[in-house]
Amino acid sequence: MPTWLPILQGSDAEKLSAYRDPAIRATLRAEVEAPLGPDSTFSKRWDLMIVEEPQRPGNRSLAGQSIAAIAQARGKDPLDVFLDLAVEEELGTVFSLGEINMDTEAVAQILGSPYAVVGLSDGGAHVQFHSNVGNPTRLLGYWVREKGIMSLEHAVRRLTFDSATAFGIYDRGLVQPGMAADLVVFDPDTVRPCKEDVVHDFPSGGWRMRELAEGIHYTVVNGEVLLEKGEHTGTHPGRVLHNARYQVARG
Repeated sequence: MPTWLPILQGSDAEKLSAYRDPAIRATLRAEVEAPLGPDSTFSKRWDLMIVEEPQRPGNRSLAGQSIAAIAQARGKDPLDVFLDLAVEEELGTVFSLGEINMDTEAVAQILGSPYAVVGLSDGGAHVQFHSNVGNPTRLLGYWVREKGIMSLEHAVRRLTFDSATAFGIYDRGLVQPGMAADLVVFDPDTVRPCKEDVVHDFPSGGWRMRELAEGIHYTVVNGEVLLEKGEHTGTHPGRVLHNARYQVARG
């Protein structure tokens, strides 16, 4: 979306000026509405664009609502609702865009494949878009308990031994002598991810998306209790892990 890019790279004052300009907004709208391709990468799923944290007291009722729902209630175009709110709150509104790759039948098939690893490709790079730390609890709560696509035992193996083995980390993933004591104590009847929320705990008040969990009683790292009922115990037993190939290369 070529018109959007320089605006997003500009200062806050430049962004607000552009979003207020009817001519520029018309161009922005055309790029949003264009078919997906090199010049338009927006999914047009305004129903997945959620107002997470409005700033002005008069807008607090919008929290948790989608831009599509607000636009329908107001009889306005979704892009206008989105940009008007951003301008009104001087770019302080926190929005989130939900995932669109949630064909449940396809996901169930992928999760059941022995060639798939349950998890995420990276961490910390997209904290203002999603957290995705709820993948393990979502597997245990939704896919195992509610959908029954695999046994609990198999799901635990997928999350532990299979993942560790795939990355060449061979001293974790099993409960047996000689292995690192990394353990999670959870209730299979209640474990689930909580709804994502926004926290401001980065330097200078920076924000990120957070996803807590229910049904997790203890998290043990290297034999020490790190978390008890979601609260940090004050210990720091974690270490940087290197896979077997790295260790061989380093001698």
